[in-house]
Amino acid sequence: MNDIAAFAERFRWPAGLRFPLAIGHRGASGHVTENTLSAFARASDLGAGMWELDAQVTRDGVCVVSHDDHLERVFGIDARISELTAAELDALPGVEVPSFADVAALARERGAGLYVEIKAPEAAPLVWRHLAEHDQRFAALGSFDSEPVRALREEGCDWPLSVLVRLGADPLAEAERAGADLVHLCWERGGERPQDLVTSDLVDRIFESGRQIVLWHEERPDIIADIVLLPVVGICSDLPERLVGALDKVSA
Repeated sequence: MNDIAAFAERFRWPAGLRFPLAIGHRGASGHVTENTLSAFARASDLGAGMWELDAQVTRDGVCVVSHDDHLERVFGIDARISELTAAELDALPGVEVPSFADVAALARERGAGLYVEIKAPEAAPLVWRHLAEHDQRFAALGSFDSEPVRALREEGCDWPLSVLVRLGADPLAEAERAGADLVHLCWERGGERPQDLVTSDLVDRIFESGRQIVLWHEERPDIIADIVLLPVVGICSDLPERLVGALDKVSA
């Protein structure tokens, strides 16, 4: 039998959470520039209980929050985070790349969970160390790459670990390879009804392996209406208010 509440209790997440969690994908990135403090604050304002964010590392070893190493797509700047010091990054005009420490502090202030996708492998121990220093338990760490996730597991990380699974990959094989607690199905491009890929057989097999499920970022109202009914820990969205609205309808 699946018990998401027991999962949350095991990892010392706050009591009384409503599942599925509405997870702001890169914050409320459908409204505000992704992975910025403004995007995360807006996600909380819109009812998101958790924020998905991406961890990179500067040349001098500071963990920062950005999906891309290169700054061109989001900020129009031809520069790489990994080639800049934190001070040089902060000095770039028009660029807002917060430190992980600042985002984590805002999450503590707002009572939000952190769902951290490790982009640069060297970010993994930095994120874990910061969370441990602040006993910030309402968090999970994951990656498409099984190696940093497995390394965290083998080093004794007792936060929930996630493996992100692309279309066409075997979710359970990926989870086993990573030693993950969460299987994050990144299947938003799986046709007009990606929810049909989340079959009862797949869900049962994931639960039987002792794991839980997180779902892709979804903004389409008709699909959201279906997936909020699934027994999953959380669902990501650029527009978290749509998840919150659908969850409110279910619980009404």
